[in-house]
Amino acid sequence: MNGPGPAALTARLLARVDELAILLARRVRAAEIELAVVPEDDVASVCAEQLRVSLAHLGGGSASPADVAKANARRRALRGIPLAALLHSYRIGTQFLWERIAAETTPAEHAVLIESAGELWLGLDLLSETIREAYREVEAERELRDRLDRDRLFDALLGTDPARIREAADALGLPQRGRFHVIAADATADLPATAVQRHLPAERLAVIAMPAALAPGLAPDDTPSGPSTRPLGGPVIGALGGPSNGPLSGALGGPSKGPLGRPPKGSPSGPSTSPLGGPSNGPLPSFPLLAGGRFGVSPVYHQLSQTAAALRLARLALAAVPYGAEAVCHYGDRPIATLIAGSPETADDLARRILGPLLDLPRDERDTLMSTARAWFDAAGSTPAAATALFCHRNTVRYRLGKLHELTGRSVDHPVEAAELLLALETITLLEYPKGV
Repeated sequence: MNGPGPAALTARLLARVDELAILLARRVRAAEIELAVVPEDDVASVCAEQLRVSLAHLGGGSASPADVAKANARRRALRGIPLAALLHSYRIGTQFLWERIAAETTPAEHAVLIESAGELWLGLDLLSETIREAYREVEAERELRDRLDRDRLFDALLGTDPARIREAADALGLPQRGRFHVIAADATADLPATAVQRHLPAERLAVIAMPAALAPGLAPDDTPSGPSTRPLGGPVIGALGGPSNGPLSGALGGPSKGPLGRPPKGSPSGPSTSPLGGPSNGPLPSFPLLAGGRFGVSPVYHQLSQTAAALRLARLALAAVPYGAEAVCHYGDRPIATLIAGSPETADDLARRILGPLLDLPRDERDTLMSTARAWFDAAGSTPAAATALFCHRNTVRYRLGKLHELTGRSVDHPVEAAELLLALETITLLEYPKGV
């Protein structure tokens, strides 16, 4: 659009730009209620700048209307003006500018008018995309700041400074005392949206607070004193229906599995003590659905100052789930696996010593003997049941167990030796021995 025509036309409008900006600002504030809260002089100032650069661009200058629009969009986004409202204001502005150009155009400038129309409306598309991109950038920056704030607060919960723990709890909407659990999970696992979360490169962590109504024995002042700006990190109890029937009830739709897939024994009849203090044999909560990865859940604890200790136990519970499995493990569900996870180097060394020549066999032969031993343990020592699970004759199971005895010097018929074999097999499963080792 070079030439004397557009330059002369835009020059006449530029001479009146302050007057036009006030008229445009009033039209925008009257048509868009979200911008009515912005002072008129602020809107008029932006209108003047946008009109000035747009007219200069139409007149053949090098000014970029998109740069002005981006700066304005960032300011409005930070102020909380909805994106739709700002886009609407730019449509109003484009219509306004077109009306002024049409009114100012002389008959001799008719060709300029036609060319200006196309450039104006194409320019609106560019400005609209620039504004959307600016809003996306501001939202991404806000999310990053919020995440860093949440991470800082979560890390404060793991500290020992009571004042910082109280501040973090208040900011995160957590009561000082209640019924809490820590969840540790794979980096790709989905945690409950209501939980207070911390995402690390190799894992995801969460603190879940039970609703105060379900935390018996707490005084009213143990709960937050007022509404929080952040959601309470508490799950919906019984989200999958009914009370918990076991450590994993309501988590994966069935009871927990013990070492090598066996359900754990019943809880002791007498009271037991949690590693975090207090009784530990009460009913466990039904967590919202935890699926699609490995999860470790700490025992219940009652004071946020115990979060760091609970995190250690949740990580041990997570490490007790074999890689590649999709399961939820409450601390204590898998005692043998948890012991291995607590001292993996020692467990690895002992497993190699226990299994000895078995690990030197060809892969297929080694795997056959180990799967037979696992099936026998899963069948509670029943050779016929193990044979059924393996689709083979019970004499085949006996032969393989005898071969295992010959290679390791340990018999499944001897309680201590059987326990050592079970420990070694669980170690292999948990620590993922490379094939062929």
